[in-house]
Amino acid sequence: MKRYWLIASFMQSKVIALMLLAVSFSLYSVQAVRANESFEVTDSFGKHQLTESPKRIVVTDWTLLEQLLELGVEPVGAPELALYRKFVQQPALPQSIIDIGLRRSPKLSTIRSLKPDVIIIGTDQKKLARPFSRIAPVMYYNSFSDKYRTNGKKSRERYLQISELFQKRQFAKSKLAERDAEIESIKRQINQHFNNQPPKVTIARFSTLNKSLVYGENSIPMHTLKLLGLKTGLPIGRSKWGEKDITNRELMALPDGIVLYVEPSDIVKDLRKSSRWQDSLIVRENRLFAMSPAWSYGGAMSVLYNARAIRDALLENTSPQ
Repeated sequence: MKRYWLIASFMQSKVIALMLLAVSFSLYSVQAVRANESFEVTDSFGKHQLTESPKRIVVTDWTLLEQLLELGVEPVGAPELALYRKFVQQPALPQSIIDIGLRRSPKLSTIRSLKPDVIIIGTDQKKLARPFSRIAPVMYYNSFSDKYRTNGKKSRERYLQISELFQKRQFAKSKLAERDAEIESIKRQINQHFNNQPPKVTIARFSTLNKSLVYGENSIPMHTLKLLGLKTGLPIGRSKWGEKDITNRELMALPDGIVLYVEPSDIVKDLRKSSRWQDSLIVRENRLFAMSPAWSYGGAMSVLYNARAIRDALLENTSPQ
């Protein structure tokens, strides 16, 4: 009887062990399948199947650098970091990012030393794909073109596409919803300040003592103005970047509306000393104001930074109506 009980007990233990092994193998198999599940991403080259998101990213374009940071993704390398901190500023750069040289011609040796899982290239950088592909897989996101409906709308699409690379699409959609809600709030603040009759607003950058870049159709600043329900005082036709060179004399003789010039500007200090500035119509009529730094060639969240800067410049320099 005792021997029979020992045999039965042994057989029962063996069955349980086999069942546990089967369950463990099953769980392992499910995890292995999940680990190897592919997901689809889209860039300007087309569609790709990936099995995991990259961890070490090098990006060669400021627009895409901004898009990554706004997804909470910190690249290991990016270009011209000192100039980014001066002209773009938002979002702030982590100190850990390594400078890879010029946007036009990044240093291959520096990129190679960073051992990236992926290299992300942007507008006007398609030719870099071949040499970079010898280092790591390349993703290409073109952000600016005169063929797009608007570059502003394309920035939103690109943000969502890049989010797929890191499986953060829901995060991106939530952040875009927050952005849209704040822009609507800013629009109401401007309308309330001007009693629903806001002035025309022209946005420009002083590029030299004699010339300025004015932003028009297909630019990020113009896209922002439209979202805020504002019109420009100097219509500029569509182009790839949505900008046009005009003389400072022409800009400062603008008969209608407010002109906002984007900071930082190394030119303004010298311009202020000139009679051209002091005698200009928009200065005499107090219609020329500085606008806090907001990148005019950025991604989806640059639209929000532009909206904030436009509101602040208008409300801080004009009286409520």
